[in-house]
Amino acid sequence: MNRLREIRLQKGLNQRQLSEKAHTPQSIVSALERDVHRPWPNVANRISDALGVSIEEIFPEDVERLRRDGPKGGVKTKCD
Repeated sequence: MNRLREIRLQKGLNQRQLSEKAHTPQSIVSALERDVHRPWPNVANRISDALGVSIEEIFPEDVERLRRDGPKGGVKTKCD
């Protein structure tokens, strides 16, 4: 199961609730859960904040890319 979906379900949220908490369209949450898209740095930060977990926990395979492509200091990881 996709980590984003797994953590969202553990937190007792549906996609709509997460999208509202993360100020992100539900279609983006759905696409990320289906692995149709990879997260943008700002979206990864908002979802991480909304779920109260680190980006590494949600998007472990994307951490290096998010650090590289994100604005300087823009992607919060537990290694920062």
